[in-house]
Amino acid sequence: MWLSLGAVAAGGLAGLLMGGRIDNLRRVRLHWVGVLLAGAVCEFVGSRSGSGSAGLAVLIAGYVLLVGFALRNLTRPGLVLIAAGLMANLVVIGLDHGMPVRSLAPGLTDGPRHHGIVPGDRLTGLADVVHLGPLGETVSAGDLVLAVGIATATAAALLSRPRSAARPAGSIDRWPT
Repeated sequence: MWLSLGAVAAGGLAGLLMGGRIDNLRRVRLHWVGVLLAGAVCEFVGSRSGSGSAGLAVLIAGYVLLVGFALRNLTRPGLVLIAAGLMANLVVIGLDHGMPVRSLAPGLTDGPRHHGIVPGDRLTGLADVVHLGPLGETVSAGDLVLAVGIATATAAALLSRPRSAARPAGSIDRWPT
């Protein structure tokens, strides 16, 4: 959670330092926002519904919806990274029946989403194995890619400007919109 919030803050700061404006957020148009919200709800509920296959199924459904949202908005800056990070986490969670975590004791679970790495886990290289001491979190490679995507999307949103704005001939955008 702290990694994602830090990514939003870093992207926001970068966007503002590059001349973006908070007011530009009004102009951002995303498709399938309902799918995004449904995916977030499923991910939240699934990760907190106790262990078992029902919680895992809701969690996986949430990830599928979130990946679908990201793919539908692939033309927006940062969304390809968001899709890749979510997909990496989805594959690990699906194959290993939850995200293996290096900092949990083997076999110990933290809801349907996380469990300590056990010998049967297949994708431990993509699991939550990167410890971020300052944030007090252990994250996956997918989480890191997702964070870079979130920061990029946030900065791009602050830098967006109306499509009707006249541009001098030969000029290029800092961020495509």
